[in-house]
Amino acid sequence: MVEIGGVMFRFFKAEKNRPGKIWYAHETFDGVRIVTEPEPDARPLTSVLIGGWLEQLEEEGYTLPIDGGVLLPWDAVYSLKGQQEHDETRIMLELPPIRQVSCSLSSRGSLEDSNFSIAISDWRIETSPTNDAFIQGAVLTCEGVRVLLAPANWALFREVKVFALRDTSERNGQAHRLAWGRIRRLAVAASANLDSFLHKTVVLTPEKLEIGFRKSQVGSDTVVELQPTFAGAPADWLERFDRQSSVQDRYDIPTEDGVVQIVISPKVSTVLKEMKRLPSRRVAGVRAQAFALNPYAVLGPDANEVIDEEQFETARSAAGLGYERFLPQIERDELGYPQKVGLLIETASMEGLASSETVWLDDSELASFITALKRALDRHFQLLAWRGFDLELQGDVQIHLRDLEEAQAKRHQPQVLISYDHVYDLTHYASRIQEIGFEKPYYSPYIAKKVEGDGWFPENLINIISWIPEGESQIVSMPISPEALRNIEQELSEAEAAGRPDISVTGTPTRMPVAEARRVVETFRNVLDDAQNGTLNPRNLPAAEPISPVKRKSPVIHSNIQGVDYIEERRNALSTSGHTLQLPSSLRPEIALLPHQQEGVAWLQTLFEAHLNYNCRGAVLADDMGLGKTLQLLTLMAWAIEKDSEIAPMLVVAPVSLLENWKEEVDKFFVPGSLPLLTAYGEGLTRIRVSRENIDERLRNEDGLTKFLKPGWLGSSRIVLTTYETLRDLEFSFASQKWSMMICDEAQKIKNPAAMVTRAAKKQNVDFKIACTGTPVENTLADLWCLFDFVQPGLLGALNEFGRQYRRPIEARTDEEKAKTEELRRLIEPQILRRTKSEVAKDLPKKIVVEACRTLPLSMTQRKLYSEAIELFKQRNNPGATVPFKNHLGLLHYLRLICTDPRRHGLTIFQPEPLAEYRRRAPKLHWLLAELAKIQKKGEKVIVFCEFRNIQRLLQYYIDEVFEFKPDIINGDTTTSTSHSQSRQKRLRAFQQKPGFAVIILSPIAVGFGVNIQAANHVVHYTRTWNPAKEDQATDRAYRIGQKKDVYVYYPVVCADDFTTFDVRLDQLLSSKRILADDMLNGAGELSPGEFNIEDTSPPGTSFEDELVTLEAVRTMEWAHFEALITALYAKRGYDARLTPCSRDNGIDVVALPRSSGSGLLVQAKSSGAEGRKLNWEAIKEVVGGRAFYSKQYPSVKFDLVCITNQSFNEQAKMNARINNVELIEQLQLTAMLEDTPVTMRDVERILYPNFQ
Repeated sequence: MVEIGGVMFRFFKAEKNRPGKIWYAHETFDGVRIVTEPEPDARPLTSVLIGGWLEQLEEEGYTLPIDGGVLLPWDAVYSLKGQQEHDETRIMLELPPIRQVSCSLSSRGSLEDSNFSIAISDWRIETSPTNDAFIQGAVLTCEGVRVLLAPANWALFREVKVFALRDTSERNGQAHRLAWGRIRRLAVAASANLDSFLHKTVVLTPEKLEIGFRKSQVGSDTVVELQPTFAGAPADWLERFDRQSSVQDRYDIPTEDGVVQIVISPKVSTVLKEMKRLPSRRVAGVRAQAFALNPYAVLGPDANEVIDEEQFETARSAAGLGYERFLPQIERDELGYPQKVGLLIETASMEGLASSETVWLDDSELASFITALKRALDRHFQLLAWRGFDLELQGDVQIHLRDLEEAQAKRHQPQVLISYDHVYDLTHYASRIQEIGFEKPYYSPYIAKKVEGDGWFPENLINIISWIPEGESQIVSMPISPEALRNIEQELSEAEAAGRPDISVTGTPTRMPVAEARRVVETFRNVLDDAQNGTLNPRNLPAAEPISPVKRKSPVIHSNIQGVDYIEERRNALSTSGHTLQLPSSLRPEIALLPHQQEGVAWLQTLFEAHLNYNCRGAVLADDMGLGKTLQLLTLMAWAIEKDSEIAPMLVVAPVSLLENWKEEVDKFFVPGSLPLLTAYGEGLTRIRVSRENIDERLRNEDGLTKFLKPGWLGSSRIVLTTYETLRDLEFSFASQKWSMMICDEAQKIKNPAAMVTRAAKKQNVDFKIACTGTPVENTLADLWCLFDFVQPGLLGALNEFGRQYRRPIEARTDEEKAKTEELRRLIEPQILRRTKSEVAKDLPKKIVVEACRTLPLSMTQRKLYSEAIELFKQRNNPGATVPFKNHLGLLHYLRLICTDPRRHGLTIFQPEPLAEYRRRAPKLHWLLAELAKIQKKGEKVIVFCEFRNIQRLLQYYIDEVFEFKPDIINGDTTTSTSHSQSRQKRLRAFQQKPGFAVIILSPIAVGFGVNIQAANHVVHYTRTWNPAKEDQATDRAYRIGQKKDVYVYYPVVCADDFTTFDVRLDQLLSSKRILADDMLNGAGELSPGEFNIEDTSPPGTSFEDELVTLEAVRTMEWAHFEALITALYAKRGYDARLTPCSRDNGIDVVALPRSSGSGLLVQAKSSGAEGRKLNWEAIKEVVGGRAFYSKQYPSVKFDLVCITNQSFNEQAKMNARINNVELIEQLQLTAMLEDTPVTMRDVERILYPNFQ
């Protein structure tokens, strides 16, 4: 193969292409003769590639075979010349170049003479006259100059020569005129000069007709006028044509330049004769439609040659005679019901399909279209005018009509996909579901803001208990004041000590089970700790349950809270010893499970097989993070599917970002197609959700049930991935599906027995359930109970009894309590598997905690800020003092920041300052930059954990200044969307794939699930979390399976020689917590503010005092402090006093509930800084108006009304108070009350900042 001009040529066969072979070429009238033997006037071709080139032309059909070679016609020569891939044609044939040539035409005789002739003379090359011009083929030779004629010149020359050689039968006036018409067109195209006779003799011989249209409407019929014309036609051509009753052979039409003769050829005459048959060249009705669709069928076969199809289509379109095709579009559900019916309208053009659109029809529009279509067919129309379209009625229109009528009939039939009887048939559900009805009251804690626009800081939070009364649908919510929370804790402790099953909580409709009360209290305390520590993540807050606008029934389960209502009893002989691993064939051959993963899969397989013989209904897989729990579970599922091809589908429930990891691991570890997945969350629900109108009316209107999946929604999927929230919202569809296996990943999401997601998980009809979590006990043993009430209901008894019997090891004091703890271990041991990396991942590199950074000396700037902060705090109650800390929590939080980022309080926005100066002030940053320099030399990667965004930016700036690159900052979250998750993974991959030294900054709190960064082997906890387990999980982003290097962990701590800094105390507490957390039953647990004593973290000689609230302080109190003072006062006087939210308080500032019997108080507190001011009766109106709201909230309490002020009330206020039975308390009475019941400023702060203790 040889390339010429970008084209690969193949040589002739060997025998045709032997060395020394010569090709010859010469021009003839028919074309270029190319032969292998010399001929007269032939010239040898010099190119050695000519043989291969000719073979290619032969294959492509350009040449004609002749004796001894081939003929390349002139039409082919000119065609090849115009193609880029054959640009070498002239050179290969050694033809001269094309140059501008002109000529003149002369005639002899008249058109009627038999010897009439036309000759070409006066050739000119680029305007220069030539002598002795000679033409051979298409080559003009003159005075030694050879020129290839241009295509127009050659066409003219050839036509003149053909005319000269015409037959005797063609020597008459009609034939001469037709010939001259053709020659004249070519002469014009070639810009030839004409002699006087030829110039004046204008003969037009149209070979093609141009058809024009004019459309009009007469009644309901379309009328089309045909307007035949041709190129160069005189203006009055149609008028002359219409004058004659028949088509003439010739029309002589006078013009200003003389007479134009129009000679009609036979084929053109045939078409014009067909048009003459139409009255006034008009067609109407069915015939007009037929002509518009196919003129060739109406005008006869000659129309194919005479009418240019492209021109015809263009003219028809311009006249509005375009047409469209239609196809029925019917979208059916899985049961064949036509959910949507419409028409796909396609517009055709010369090139094919020009455009298409789908027009969807409602039922009335569909009926109207069907009627119009049937009427058109009855009248034998070929077009249907509809909505501005002209729809062509083709041969398949009857089939289309049948499909539309069938869909119309089905749409008129009522179709219910979700029936009332099916939903209420309990045989479709698990045996744990006792009925379809209304859930009994569950008490759920959640957190709200006092002021919606403010942040999630301690003083802006409100603890709330909510419940749905039995048989109702609206949630009732009740705020819980700090005092009320302490009362609940006290009664809870007494009930647990006495073995009582429940407690009374003022304001709730029923007694609260001890287990629920414990969970409520601990939830509030944990949120309080997070808020105080500055680590509160609003996404992790318990939220109010969704409110249904109507009474909404649901599957009601046996809860096992008060007593054991439902049990799946495990046989005591269950044992997991001696289990044998069976690997599925769908596991990719290159994938090898690690030893601990093999053991885990074998353990799970043994338990799964035991669900039949031993009624083992599930397991808790509690492996440490980074040991490959997902791969173990997928291997179990793949094995179960291969073992039983008819096995019921499997369900995986997890947060969104983890579901993305599940999908990735299926693709990574298993043969494609072996584990068919269905993503039943987010956009994946769109195609499988049932529309509201397909749900039984009784379900919609009476039971408030509108969320279902379509029957057969699983399709051929074997594994379904969904979220906890989707499981809750579509609980009927999931609960009525039989599952062989269900996995709850990050199962701490179902640790709250009152949460709807927990109940939804327990409603599933599952053979074998697996709770997967690295922290089976996060806060209390109730977490463990809830997990086992999911996997093996009844094993641990009722929640109330469980809470009384068992204590965490750290809480067990007596021998009896310790024995019960060991009994619990033995009870759960067969069904829980917990391995840590230190136990099983022997091949992992070392994890090395670098101790040197735990003694960074406090800088002078830090010591100065530390001392100033404590001195300021001591002055917080002095009149006129400006103190930035509202309580002890604010001070502790600031001391924490000083140890990391030393700057004055309030200056949290990072502004760059000289690096050397900041390194002197901030020992942590000085150490970090020095350590990073060492790591850079090793070419290794670093993760820096820091939850404060301003400090993250600070680190990014100074690392960029020193190392000349900006480390990425990632603050993900546990509920990330799919797109967000993919974007985050892309950034993490970029970090891991970057060669050599690199740094990434992550938030240890919000980085979320599924983030693995084994490319880094240095982990710096620049700021510390409040939970050692979370800190270890952050470390495990790098220290996990796949890590190839030793991992170095750094906990930088700032310390002082003469006192314990906040940093040191935090490090001590986390270390002790970490030791306790080694026992799974202890749980991780976060540090509580009670474990910090501000005196313990202060320089020597620091003392703190509290002060009583005096009359002077009362007079100057702003409204928030005054309301908190009144709340504290009534709390000390024996009431369960609660401060209401500052907005939406319904006119009441303080609700004082009786602790035993007696009346409660509704209090409106008004303060004023204007001494001696007399307040009007606005407060009386508010307190009277608020009575109805709080009486409904607390139906068992009788309320008295009180208005209180730090000044006094006017006479009008006093009169209205007497009329409405409102007690007024003014400055003097308030002073007496404070003398009788002293209140300190710390008491006020506890109320004002509810998370302060």
